[in-house]
Amino acid sequence: MVNRLLELIAEFAEGKQTVFAANAGIPKGTFHGYLKGRTPQSEHLVRIRETYSVSIDWILTGKGPKYIIPQGEAQVLDPDPEIAGLMEGARRVLTSGNPIAFDALERNIRYFDHAINAEKQLNEMKEDMEFIKNEFAKLKLENQRLDEEEEAQSSDEKAA
Repeated sequence: MVNRLLELIAEFAEGKQTVFAANAGIPKGTFHGYLKGRTPQSEHLVRIRETYSVSIDWILTGKGPKYIIPQGEAQVLDPDPEIAGLMEGARRVLTSGNPIAFDALERNIRYFDHAINAEKQLNEMKEDMEFIKNEFAKLKLENQRLDEEEEAQSSDEKAA
């Protein structure tokens, strides 16, 4: 649990324990005890959840999604905690009000989405080319067979 609290402090308070605790309304001495391994009071866990939209289950056990969905907000959750965390981070950047961060993230998302789609199309075209090559090879063999039959028939007619 201590490592998860430290992770949240790094993420939300630039590594400053006192800032993290103050934002959640937890006395700094009490919060320091939590970082020494003391089990947090349920009231303080609720404050952390409400302040940082983090799952109490995740804080205590490390299981389940890290972030919670506030009611009324449409968010995409993913069962993979790493992806869910990245999605939540993207949501915070996009709703931060920072136009430079918004623009940079938006451009990166659109660029990589385009690159992934282009790669998918390229792979489909490669599969199509392989199919065409196989069909062409079959037709070539069929033409050879027909040519050989025609030559054999022509030779038989000349012999007769």
